[in-house]
Amino acid sequence: MPVNRWKLFTSVIISLLIIILIYLNRTWIAEALDLLDQARPTYLIGAFLLIILSYLVSAQVFAVTLRSLGHKLSMLRLWAIALTAITISQSVPAGGVGSYAFLISSFRRSGVSPGSAALIASLEMLSYAMAMLILFAFSLLFLTAHGIVGGRASYIDGGIALAMISGGAFILSRPAIRLKGWINTLHQATARLLGRTWSTQWTERLIDELDRARALLASRRRDVLLLVLIQLTALCGHSLGMLLVLRAFDVQTNLFIMLAAFGIALITSTFNILPGGGGTVEAALVALLSQLGIGPAAVPAVIIFRLFNFWLLTPVAGLAYHWLIHMQALPSPEER
Repeated sequence: MPVNRWKLFTSVIISLLIIILIYLNRTWIAEALDLLDQARPTYLIGAFLLIILSYLVSAQVFAVTLRSLGHKLSMLRLWAIALTAITISQSVPAGGVGSYAFLISSFRRSGVSPGSAALIASLEMLSYAMAMLILFAFSLLFLTAHGIVGGRASYIDGGIALAMISGGAFILSRPAIRLKGWINTLHQATARLLGRTWSTQWTERLIDELDRARALLASRRRDVLLLVLIQLTALCGHSLGMLLVLRAFDVQTNLFIMLAAFGIALITSTFNILPGGGGTVEAALVALLSQLGIGPAAVPAVIIFRLFNFWLLTPVAGLAYHWLIHMQALPSPEER
């Protein structure tokens, strides 16, 4: 089965499981939603403004890269580009590819050369992926430590989490020719086991993309580190927004718990190609917050957070997209 079909199949299964869980817990969810009347609006307004500001922080990735290339765009345009690109990546199948194409098109229309536009888009995707993995690693370690303290996990969990992180770093740091050999060996063994014959073109593309990303990282190491820090700041802003939503329900918790839950939710959303994660983010957040001591308020808080974080901003991103693609295109330096 092709990779895209596998991803679609996985998305459908995850979404069906979520629907079943919602149905089985419908009484508890209905009772939890009754808490909406108790929310304090001041905290909700603060959370919404903070989330909007977090998208503005994400736009700084473009501002920093553009400045290093000798370009400058208005902050409003960069905010619109960031919001639209992030929404596209979460809203459509192969969202990462669509977001990448949108970024290149937007910067080309802003007078940036094709090579520079591709570099900006690549640095944005690379820095976001690294930031998401860092947050995911923190989530694994935090949840493991929380489980050990609470007596609900063993040191084996911590070993598994540490092995996953260090193993991934070890594999990704190997030379391209060695990685290609490992993947081809695994590919051939799997093909023999299943009695199938598959093309090795996807392995070639995978290694080439990884090699280009590592070369880009090596050539602009300082820039990438700064961009990763900016991306992490934006993710922390979203997590702090979720914390404010919980405070609106008089729930006393801390930012570390929000970061841990948000880090796991972001990773789970990558396995679902349905709009907004198909409910994956919401389900993961509710499950994790409940395990971390947040009571029934987790359900209405997560619903409100996702409304602020994605659903209410989707029409705004649509308007921003219309504005960006219909504004007058500027010539690049090579065309002037």
